[in-house]
Amino acid sequence: MKNNFIKMRDIKKSFNIGKENELEILHGIDFDVNEGDFVSVVGQSGSGKSTLMNIIGLLDRQTSGYYELNKVDISSLKDSELSSYRSKKIGFVFQNFNLIPRSNALKNVELPMTYAGVSKKERTERAERLLEIVDMKDRMKHLPNELSGGQKQRVAIARSMANNPDIILADEPTGALDSKTGRNVMDLFHKLNEVDKRTIIIITHNLELAEEATRIYKMNDGMLEEI
Repeated sequence: MKNNFIKMRDIKKSFNIGKENELEILHGIDFDVNEGDFVSVVGQSGSGKSTLMNIIGLLDRQTSGYYELNKVDISSLKDSELSSYRSKKIGFVFQNFNLIPRSNALKNVELPMTYAGVSKKERTERAERLLEIVDMKDRMKHLPNELSGGQKQRVAIARSMANNPDIILADEPTGALDSKTGRNVMDLFHKLNEVDKRTIIIITHNLELAEEATRIYKMNDGMLEEI
């Protein structure tokens, strides 16, 4: 039986709390993700999906409601504990890659492991293995500006796996890529899900992209429903 990695109940998120312009963005979200799931959350700009992503990724906290990640009550963690837990449990892939410009591909993949206190030898060996998985080992000494968009995203995916996270959270991962390159990146996500059994969550406005997942949620005006 699969483990329940994410369990959200009645998640609400408000901004400007207690002020005249207080605004509730999420209106009671229920969301479950099991080990090995490939899940997409699709919604237009302003629907609340980025706010939800930030809470899932432990970049922000809910105003109210219950969030359990890998059987840990997230609201019980202090900020310092939250940061440490995030680095161990969640790998991020962003639309604009977010690579360090002056560091080569190998150093970019090593970076999360540096923060996690992994030894230099182990960092390098693991980064090389991850770059090999995404077919980028022959480009590991290249700087980001020497790589194509698709190559940058492959490096970003390798980096997302640096600390062997439970979940890879991808925000519009093909948004900055042409259709052919985007197809290659999505094929890589499928490989990671099916072969490596990685749990994948993709946040997107693109319904066609969302439909590649095995479970699809739609976000609309701060409400979430499985479709």
